[in-house]
Amino acid sequence: MPRRRNLRPALALALAAILIAAIPAADAAARSVPQGFYGVMWDRAVAEAPAAEQEAQWALMARSGVESVRTVFLWSSAQPEAGKAPDFAATDLLVGLAARHNIKLLPIVRSTPVWAARGRYEHGSPPRRISDYTAYLKALVGRYGPRGSFWREHPGVPRRPQREWQIWNEPHLQFYWATRGRGRNAWIAEYAKLLRASKKTIDSVDPGATIVLAGLADFAWTHLDRLNRLGIRRHFDVASLNLFTARPKLAVKGVLLFRRALRRGGEARKPVWLTETTWPAAKNRVPAPDVAWQRQWYTTDSGMAKRLSGLYSVAASKRRRLRLGRVYWYTWASAYDDGDLFDYAGLNSFSNGVSKPRRALTAYAASAREHEGCRKTEAGVCAR
Repeated sequence: MPRRRNLRPALALALAAILIAAIPAADAAARSVPQGFYGVMWDRAVAEAPAAEQEAQWALMARSGVESVRTVFLWSSAQPEAGKAPDFAATDLLVGLAARHNIKLLPIVRSTPVWAARGRYEHGSPPRRISDYTAYLKALVGRYGPRGSFWREHPGVPRRPQREWQIWNEPHLQFYWATRGRGRNAWIAEYAKLLRASKKTIDSVDPGATIVLAGLADFAWTHLDRLNRLGIRRHFDVASLNLFTARPKLAVKGVLLFRRALRRGGEARKPVWLTETTWPAAKNRVPAPDVAWQRQWYTTDSGMAKRLSGLYSVAASKRRRLRLGRVYWYTWASAYDDGDLFDYAGLNSFSNGVSKPRRALTAYAASAREHEGCRKTEAGVCAR
């Protein structure tokens, strides 16, 4: 019956809340990680769910100790036609959800509309004119920044201006930054120009904003060395890497290698955010991957929970040495129903409107409670 099906997501979320509440409270202790340290990625089908379902998911995030969420602000969807003002409906929803639940939002501003693309109808094409991209950035700050129109139009939403912006994602990959016909490494100079212009534009309307470098993956420290040769050090505030490896200690070793690249570029004091990492529970659900490192990387439900706990434990213990400010788990929810390994990485399964907590969610909430020093409410504050 339709009514019974509609109750299933609510019942699943209620079960998740009960499981999280049942985690033994840590002894009263001082907070041991910075605000926002516990993050998740918000994407896939759950990000397209009805608004009421998304509200329930973000309430569960807050209760689970999530303090920062990384998600995509798609320029291509917001401004599909040249000469028209951006449509803020999708991003309004996200900014409102984050503000109501006291969760920091890190938007990845990417994806060129067809009209603005260097290669029309080429997937991953960068913008033909950087000024088109920076105009969208300026409009976003005008909507959500300290003087943003969003806050005037929504007085009932807690006023938490958006001041963090990530400029693109993984530009070294053709999927995100196509360079066909221009040379495999053309992205380096092109992205450096985009970053400079983005920093200048955002600073002109919000001088206190935080500019986050695109997430770099696949030997991220090498890509950072290449960018540093073009003098990008003054044009970003936080360095970011996406890292997938066999064990939690190796993930932290990757952050150390990235930190060394920052030092080589004269950026030793800049913080690092680990913006994507995970261990998908795909073992016995999909065929073993052909690539050796992926066979070591993917795991079971219990293995995923164990590695998650280990990651946050070692990251928290090394964070001062590495100036590691945040760790984002990929991802909050996924379907657990196809051949994509990342589809088995969610802290929740979400498919056909039905949500179910995974074992890793309990591990995440327990770890967050330990290092944040308290149990959180759905408003994202410590429970009294």
